[in-house]
Amino acid sequence: MRIMVVAILFQVVLSGCSGEFPSSSAQHQAAESAFELEQLKRGLIEIEEWHAIQGTGLAGSLRNSVHVSLIEEAFVDNECKPSDELKTLWSWRNGENSPSPFVWYHDFLSMEEALSEYNRLRRNPLVRWDANYIPVFGFEGEWYAAYCNPKGGAAGPVAHFFLEDEPRITHVNLTVFISTMAETLRSGAVSWVNGAMVEDINEVYRIHQKHNPGYDFPYHVPNGT
Repeated sequence: MRIMVVAILFQVVLSGCSGEFPSSSAQHQAAESAFELEQLKRGLIEIEEWHAIQGTGLAGSLRNSVHVSLIEEAFVDNECKPSDELKTLWSWRNGENSPSPFVWYHDFLSMEEALSEYNRLRRNPLVRWDANYIPVFGFEGEWYAAYCNPKGGAAGPVAHFFLEDEPRITHVNLTVFISTMAETLRSGAVSWVNGAMVEDINEVYRIHQKHNPGYDFPYHVPNGT
């Protein structure tokens, strides 16, 4: 009996070393089609400007950009290669050095932090992390992760991963993710009150579905929508 229990536990540990986030070929095609370089840049700038206007302290704490060649070099020995979206993101700013979240209560990870988190999650036997996704925005045991397959490519879906829940595909791609988050800030669905982000969850959900129709929303919406 004891041998059987040990064998089962060993199998659980082995299976926990890797996983696969539930994306479809249609979602990958949609991600490639929706990639828009200028739209991604506009969304990032809009979020930075919102922080400056609100006085969150983040706008002056964004790290300097990383040249695309250095981003590619950092991923040389990694099975997960950066997409054009990821290169655009980190060549704009390389994460933040601030206690204030960049998007709705999630911090913007630098390239180095993202790679470190990716490797840590991949090594953890209790986490079924998909090798084709790299965490980009994080908050206390949950991450938004961008697709980064071995071939690189232009774009891929964005997944939400929470240690206490199943992974799910929540946004068309990183471009649309940033546009979605920018609108939540611009519209007031997420506001800055007494040094923290405060959300109208129903309005956040509405904006999410406007930009990502049919994609999972990662949080409970009280009115049942």
